[in-house]
Order: sequence, then C-alpha cells, then structure tokens
Amino acid sequence: MSFNLTYRKVTKIFGEHGRNPVKALDEVSFTINPGELFCLLGPSGCGKTTLLRCTAGLERITSGQILYGDRDMSIIPPFRRNIGMVFQSFALYPHMNIFENVAYGLRVRKLPEEEVKRRVTEVMELVGLTDELKRNPSPSALSGGQQQRVAIARALVYDPDILLLDEPLANLDAKLRRYMRAEIRRIQKATQITAIFVTHDQEEAMAIGDRLAVMRKGIVEQIGTSDEIYHRPDNAFVANFIGKMNFFHARLKTAVSAAPAAQAAFPSAPDTIEALVELEDGSQQLRISADRLHLPPSSTAGTRVLVGMRPEHLVVETARKPGSIPGQVNIIQHLGQVVRYEIKVNPRLSPQMLEIDMPGLVHGVKEGDPVFLTIKEHSASLYLPGEEHAE
Repeated sequence: MSFNLTYRKVTKIFGEHGRNPVKALDEVSFTINPGELFCLLGPSGCGKTTLLRCTAGLERITSGQILYGDRDMSIIPPFRRNIGMVFQSFALYPHMNIFENVAYGLRVRKLPEEEVKRRVTEVMELVGLTDELKRNPSPSALSGGQQQRVAIARALVYDPDILLLDEPLANLDAKLRRYMRAEIRRIQKATQITAIFVTHDQEEAMAIGDRLAVMRKGIVEQIGTSDEIYHRPDNAFVANFIGKMNFFHARLKTAVSAAPAAQAAFPSAPDTIEALVELEDGSQQLRISADRLHLPPSSTAGTRVLVGMRPEHLVVETARKPGSIPGQVNIIQHLGQVVRYEIKVNPRLSPQMLEIDMPGLVHGVKEGDPVFLTIKEHSASLYLPGEEHAE
C-alpha cells in the first residue's frame, strides 16, 4: 500500500556551524500523492538534488520532517527506507553481468535463488530487456538507453516504496532522451510506484511529470501540472524558466481594482481584479484580465510592471497597424512545426531580444529587415519586475 510523501518545513544548511553556511533548502513544504510521478525542476544550485538526497537519507536535514504516511523518514537510516534510486551515471557494476547487476539488491537481502530469478526475469520484461537478459552480457556491451533501463530494473526489483531518479537522462543523446522519458513514464505507470524525477530540462519535466515543482534558491516557487505552470505561472521567474517568455516594460495606468463587469456578475467577489497598463514607449495600452494578473491588490497607478507574453502570443507582420511595435529581425530559425523570429525592439521597451513563433515563414521577411509586432488579444500577463531572470 502506498502513502503520501510529505515534506514539512524541510531545511538543509551545509556548513551550519562554519563561517559561510549555505542554505540549500529553506522550509520546503509540499505533498506527493501515492503513485504520482513528480518532477523537481530548477536551475543548477536550486536545491532539487539536495532534496532528493535528503529523501534517500544520503543527506541529513537540518530541521523539518519528511513523512511517508505518518512515519517520519528523517529519523530512519537510509538502508531501512526501502527506496530505489537511479543515478545520472547509471552506476552499474562493470565486472558483473546484467543479471547480477539487477539481482544485487535481492542478494543483499538474502532472498532464495528461485525468488531472485523470478523477480529479475519479471522486472527485465517490464523494462523491455528480455532478449538482453538471455544474452546476459556485461553493461559495457549495451547501449546507453539499455544501460539506463538496467539501472531502473535494479532500482525496482526489490519492490521499493519510492523511486528516486536523479537526472537519469542527462548522459543520453537528444533522440534517446525523448524515447527514454516515455519509457520511464510507461514503467512508472505500470508499477504505480511513487516516483520523484529530478531534472533541469524544462521540456523533459513537462513531458514526463504528473506534477512539477519549480525550485529556486532552496525555495519551491510553484507546484502544478505542466499546463498550469506553462499557462498560469505565479511569477516572472517561473514564467521565464518554463518555456520562453517575452517581457515588456510598462506602467499601471490605474490602480489594481475590482473589475466592473465582474462586480456586476459576482457582487460578493471583491477580489476579482483587472489592470490597465501602458507600454513604456507609449505605443499601446493593454487590459490584463484577472486570471493573468500577478500583482499585489494594492498596486497603484504609475507602478512599474512587466508585461509577459509567450512566443506564440505575438505576430510578425510587414505592415504597421495601430498599436503595433516596430522591430528588426535578428535571426530566423526553422524549428519544424514553427519558424522562430528573433526580433530586436527599442531597449526601453524590452531589454531582451524577443522570440516570436510563427506557423510558417512570413513572406518577404529576411534577417535584418524591419518588421512590426502585434499582440494577440487576451494573451498578456502581468508581473512584478526584478524576478524575470531564470538564473
């Protein structure tokens, strides 16, 4: 029977009593559901691997609790936690054949030989390596993807309560990574084991996870499904880290207030808000709807803000329209399903090079040409400035 895995104010400080202590985890609190494939995502140094190692017992937490059901795992030694772990380096024993690699954990537990053979056969079938098991070579005779599946089989063979995967696809080529992330999801759903997958690859996390936790500097910035985090990021950092977000400098034209239309429809919902902003260069005004507004409700007129839009929310055109933004094409990239235009605009309006995804080539537009950008209606989101950099 599976239980919730709960983190309660988990803090980890390296060098706690030294001159330069480092707080790797800062009161991290959330719950992973039984049978869930949960991804920890963030830039290097954000604390995701530290949290994974604390879960495994390879690092001792400074304070807080890690609960499996109602059992406090943080006081249980690592070898009694019944956790399977898959490492980035695969960590297979080169002097053993693949049967002995997978069977190693069972032999340590002193299971009968017939039980060892049965379990290894079953788990190798699960990971799709039945033919390789018949040949039974050393791991060095297998491809990278096959070695990764042997590592997963070794972690699953003794029926752990939780499976931890620490950037397991980092050493594979791009095509094999796409194949293996689908395989990992298939295996996890077949076993229904609770799994935590650590990665810094946004696409990988969105493709494989039931839910994601985006971390930065030891803090969980947001938890949600891929769709929730991509379309409704809580702040500018998450917006810019998950996918690509174009930012424009702007100022509030009016204080954040209850939307009149919403007030009429829902008089008991005073927290329904919207905002009117003007882009920094005065080219146009935008009304931001309540579900795309990420500002304190007390924000006043004149407050500097960031307007954020995904690459698909902008359109590249050759003719000026009312409210369009002039720019110059820097780079055109053909990415298969879309053509990505890298556009330079007035740095006062946006300090970054903008990226716009179009369904095809815009006729007559070449690198270096002047163009005009229009914003799709109801696509913009509003954020506080200063947190847009995905460091």
